[in-house]
Amino acid sequence: MITVKHLMDPIEPTDGSRLWVEPIGLSADLRQWCKVDHVRPHIGPPRQLWDWFAEHPDGWEYFRGEYHEYLAASNMRPALLQLARVAQRENITLLHTGDHPSQNTAVALYEFLSELSAYSASE
Repeated sequence: MITVKHLMDPIEPTDGSRLWVEPIGLSADLRQWCKVDHVRPHIGPPRQLWDWFAEHPDGWEYFRGEYHEYLAASNMRPALLQLARVAQRENITLLHTGDHPSQNTAVALYEFLSELSAYSASE
């Protein structure tokens, strides 16, 4: 199961593997303090798109669509499919730093993984 949390949300035993999915790095201290198991900035949106969304918080639909297109066209599809399959049997928490709880990088990635998983199940 995949959950989405802000980096500063409380850490819970049910979080499972905690993945940082923003397109920027994370300091070792913050990684340890927030119990981040995996730092994966390469699966976050392109930095230019991420910066644009930070300046245009009302642009969620555009951000989400562009990010999904980026992921679909990337060579990360096999790894993302594997992540979606792992999430069917293990808990995974996608971590973000966005201000909006339902419009952020982690939610957009969660939606893409869900769609990818559903699509690949029919193949």
